[in-house]
Amino acid sequence: MINSIYRFNLLTLWNHDKINVNVYKGLKEVLTIMKERIISIVILALSMAVLAACGSPASGSNETVKDEEVVNMPNPWQETTDIEEAKKGSGIDLEASEEGTLLDGFAIKTYRYMDDLLEVVYENGEDEMIVRLSTKLSGIDLNGDYTEYSKEWDVSLNGLTVHCKGDGALVNCANADMEDLHIAVLYNCGEEGRGLDEQNLMTVFTGVQASPLK
Repeated sequence: MINSIYRFNLLTLWNHDKINVNVYKGLKEVLTIMKERIISIVILALSMAVLAACGSPASGSNETVKDEEVVNMPNPWQETTDIEEAKKGSGIDLEASEEGTLLDGFAIKTYRYMDDLLEVVYENGEDEMIVRLSTKLSGIDLNGDYTEYSKEWDVSLNGLTVHCKGDGALVNCANADMEDLHIAVLYNCGEEGRGLDEQNLMTVFTGVQASPLK
């Protein structure tokens, strides 16, 4: 009887130790797998950080170069108060009185020009009007006004079709194509409701006497 109990206890202890060994081995395998996965995740995270660090300076460098190029880009416009200089520099012949009157109260503030483009800036103390002339540029390429006005429409001024933008009654931006010249008129550009009425628009378009310089 005692021998049987003794053998039973030895068997129980042996089975218990066997279970403990199996549990230990199982935990060891789990820990090993987790360790490998953690190391893989850490390596992946470090790799992504390195790539990001390598990429950032290059991107920032490109942006800096672009900004420097924009800053260093020379202004193509020349500005003068001498109409003869403006005509010679643009290649466009413009007839204008010394007062530069197109509309009552307006006077020429300055001329701006570049090759094949002449701009005349008029002011009356409250409003600004710009007239641009070119033999090659037309439409939005000439007026440069990307404002989204509520209305666009065409009017006929002494047989000349003028494309207008504004609130439907007052014109802020107008373009017309003549036989050998394109013309754009900007009045309080971007300020819808503060434009030219049709009568004054006709006065401006019929008052501009210009042609390619020969």
